[in-house]
Amino acid sequence: MGERTLLNISLSQPTGNFWVDTGLVVLNELFQQETLNLNEALKTVVFKLQTDRGGWIYPANNFINTQAKPLTFPSKLKRTKGKCDVCTTEDRYIEAKMWMYPFIVDPSKFGTFYPGTKRGLRLCARCTLAGLAGYLGWLWKAHGKDTLHFFVFYSPDLRELQKFHRVVLGPLKLEGGKAPTAFSGPYLYETTLGLLLELFSHVEKSDLLSEEGRNLLSQIFGEDREKPPTHLHLYVISGKPGRAFNMHELREFSRLHDLYRLYKKWKEALVEFARTLENDEWNPHSTLAGIFSQFQIRRDQQYDTLWRDRISRSVLQFQDPFPFIEGFLFEARAKEKRPGPLNFGTMEVFKYYAKEVLNMDEQLLKTLAGFGHHLGRFAQDKSEMGLLYALRNAKNADEFFKVLNDIQFRLELDIPEVFLAVQPGEKIQGSPWKRVKTLLSIFAMNAYLWAQQGAKKKEEVNA
Repeated sequence: MGERTLLNISLSQPTGNFWVDTGLVVLNELFQQETLNLNEALKTVVFKLQTDRGGWIYPANNFINTQAKPLTFPSKLKRTKGKCDVCTTEDRYIEAKMWMYPFIVDPSKFGTFYPGTKRGLRLCARCTLAGLAGYLGWLWKAHGKDTLHFFVFYSPDLRELQKFHRVVLGPLKLEGGKAPTAFSGPYLYETTLGLLLELFSHVEKSDLLSEEGRNLLSQIFGEDREKPPTHLHLYVISGKPGRAFNMHELREFSRLHDLYRLYKKWKEALVEFARTLENDEWNPHSTLAGIFSQFQIRRDQQYDTLWRDRISRSVLQFQDPFPFIEGFLFEARAKEKRPGPLNFGTMEVFKYYAKEVLNMDEQLLKTLAGFGHHLGRFAQDKSEMGLLYALRNAKNADEFFKVLNDIQFRLELDIPEVFLAVQPGEKIQGSPWKRVKTLLSIFAMNAYLWAQQGAKKKEEVNA
């Protein structure tokens, strides 16, 4: 039956489903034509998905059952027509199993999706073939044997998406479709941020991308002001591999152009900071990657990156990362055997974030940085780390002001008046008191660790 079946895979007819449309892009790039013979195209796709021994390539083998026989599906197309559950066209269809094509559902339905379920889908031949081809269009990243992350970039403009696959993803992806990342781990958000930072680094200069590829990235991220940014989305799936993939999370990221603008401003802030240190050899991208990468702690023989994931999640969602940075400093970094301060440039990056994303007053940030620096150094000099933990643990505004009073009394430091000028809603210069408290404790503990590190080095020299 499939011998006579011709499929129209035109990119002018997207389904709106990120997985199936990715498969359509793969098919168009693979065959370079819009009309395909079903059986011939199916044989080619299956060949590319199989190993020399006839099994399924990694990591598609986590999704396609060893007993699956995709080559037989044309013979199972119903003689009567019905509505395809993906593209909604009336055509001959197959009662597909989700374990064969696990992502052929609308993203909003992923919350009730479990691999291995026996619930079937009505899929036309075009969507079935595209669903299978989708395995050739993703990026993936494994973390040991327990975690797999999958990345699917999507745009409703499939011709633009095809170009993105050809001139950007093709040159950047590693062997077997591995995702290039600035850093990665077992969690979804940290690995997603690592992928995006790596992608952003190729916009201005790249040894891997052609000028066409860099120009496309510039357009996608809104660098070309004469053209509107492309609506590029990133779907990320994370779970545990095995006989059947156990999906833990699926997330969509749609503000990639805003994240890129933030990335550019961070690099500019780091370049300016490097000038104040008279350091012209600083690589702002590597420095930025190192700033996020540092939020991990060593446990036994491996690193725990949960803090990095929480901070990455806040940044990717344009929310407040400071409670997690504070937690990392006080609960992890300060308790290490040889605790050190945060990387050079860390506070420059997050001061910009506080100002531009959280709309904090610039003068307030300067006051917090300056007073926090003095507080940390004085606390270290007088062995008053307990004051910093009291500041960190303040549960309400009254406790916060009580700790400030203790600081003034025990360290003989004058408290900036702006901290005491509380506005309606318990705000200080337009920011919630708790955010002000959190930032102050971050600046102070970081300064404490700098001073402690300097004191230990001095002791070692004099020993």
